[in-house]
Amino acid sequence: MDLSSFAEGPLLWIAFLVFIIGTLIRMAQLLFVARTKDKPFYTYFSIKYILATLARWLLPLNVDVKKNPVFIICVYLFHLCLIVVPIWLAAHISLWEESRFEWSWSSIPDKWADWMTLLLLAIAVFFILRRALSPDLRIITTFADYLMIVVTVLPFATGYVLTHGTLDSIKILGDNMRLLHVLSGELMLILIPFTRLSHSVLFFFSRASAGVEFGRRGYSI
Repeated sequence: MDLSSFAEGPLLWIAFLVFIIGTLIRMAQLLFVARTKDKPFYTYFSIKYILATLARWLLPLNVDVKKNPVFIICVYLFHLCLIVVPIWLAAHISLWEESRFEWSWSSIPDKWADWMTLLLLAIAVFFILRRALSPDLRIITTFADYLMIVVTVLPFATGYVLTHGTLDSIKILGDNMRLLHVLSGELMLILIPFTRLSHSVLFFFSRASAGVEFGRRGYSI
């Protein structure tokens, strides 16, 4: 078995299992800590406040939008592209159709995927420059912060280059771009449960906790 076959076979399943099991463990840890150290979470548990808080953060309804509209709009667009492109890309869906699961669903047009990928990459550059150029952000930014941005966008960059043959003239890259795309996607999946990338899932728990606290204090929603 060569490296490409291993990456698209056993390693892919390992990446998915690490992502799923690692995320479930992190979620279980949060619930355990909440039960033992944050008992008011259960005492004042309120679906109404949880849903209201989630809605305010998932939709542009929070005060941060007014304070920093450009940054918040970029954050929303970045995460929208981050979720939509890999899930609804026709090429990815075809792989699921050919798998043992034979799953299938509607895809977005390839042109949409291209533009959303380019938008995500542009916003990622904006995030990096913002951290590098802002004195207030630069002082609290570590190498890991930059690395996580790179890890996040690498599957999109390699996927775009692979689809359009942008670097096919460079033989070593052109011949291995599919492998780089697969490996970069697997790296991101594996790192999600153990790094700040976990906020993509744990965000809902932190916002739910905030919603319960708002309910306990009697804030209006």
